[in-house]
Amino acid sequence: MASWILVPCLVKLRSEFNTIAPNRDRSSDGSVGDTAHQSSQSDHNPDETGNVPIRDADKKNEVHAIDVDADLRTPGLTMEKVVQFLIARSKSGAEKRLRYIIYNRRIWSASNGWRQQSYTGANPHDKHAHFSSSYETNREASVASWHLEDIPVALTADDKKWISAEIAKQVKAQIDDIWSFNVGKATNTPTQRADGAIVTTNLRTGAIANDQMPKLFDAIEQLTADVAELKAQVTAKS
Repeated sequence: MASWILVPCLVKLRSEFNTIAPNRDRSSDGSVGDTAHQSSQSDHNPDETGNVPIRDADKKNEVHAIDVDADLRTPGLTMEKVVQFLIARSKSGAEKRLRYIIYNRRIWSASNGWRQQSYTGANPHDKHAHFSSSYETNREASVASWHLEDIPVALTADDKKWISAEIAKQVKAQIDDIWSFNVGKATNTPTQRADGAIVTTNLRTGAIANDQMPKLFDAIEQLTADVAELKAQVTAKS
């Protein structure tokens, strides 16, 4: 077979699969067609030398389809989610680089408005999803983001642990700022802290207004409540 390349838009799509699912199974991945594909019309065949449904405008020997293994091996992420995400973007007009998708005995095509139809081909495509791209030069060559990183997935235990630790770190920094800024400003001493013993003296002598400390405590109490609510939301994510 003559040398061939995969159209850039599908190179980008495959790359984004690798990014969102770095440990995914690749055993059912594919691009250029095997002998079975070569004997019939297929987007897996190179468009200058193979049997393809469309001939594009350039003279590059390009393949316009990829298969991506369905086992993504990422908690909360499934091929079904990815397929439905791409279909939704295609339906809305946000994405125009795909011609059709086949997955798990179903097919969705741009030509019929991305309506789901039964797929009755010999291969049910239950082990991988098939993505066929446009043959239009600008679309097939586009390496703009497919936005797969926007697909919502459940937080893992490690995610929750990291977020909780980050919240605690940021809150501590903010509380330190509140103490230092407010008391330092009131005493005209930038290094002055509210948790220092000198604060008591300043309060007694009137250097710090008697109503300032309650305001600080109220602000910290509200911040603590907000953090508790945020932590509860993180823990509840699934």
